[in-house]
Amino acid sequence: MKRATVLMASGVALLLCMTFLSPQSSAGKEIIRMVGEIAAIDSMSRTVVVEVPVGKTVYEEKQFTVGGRLAPEAELIKGSRSVKLEEFKVGDRVTVRWKPIETGHLILSLQANPKE
Repeated sequence: MKRATVLMASGVALLLCMTFLSPQSSAGKEIIRMVGEIAAIDSMSRTVVVEVPVGKTVYEEKQFTVGGRLAPEAELIKGSRSVKLEEFKVGDRVTVRWKPIETGHLILSLQANPKE
């Protein structure tokens, strides 16, 4: 009886550890900042796709795609002023802040950068 109780307590402790240390439990906590170019915008669904250069090979430039829905409280900035999503256009160079979520990326902010 005592052994069964110890085994059950160990099992519960293991289950709790797995729950708190699993990759899904950390989804959404890390905020990532990248600089890239807007590849697509859908104002109706409030989604944006940003292509971020992450390296080059001899033949091509490698890209990381950040695509997802804007958070309800997302900051949209051009220059020094807040703007609506419609003021951004494909090709704009932006700093995008996002976090991973179970369904992909949640965009927290877009800030247009001047052409360099």
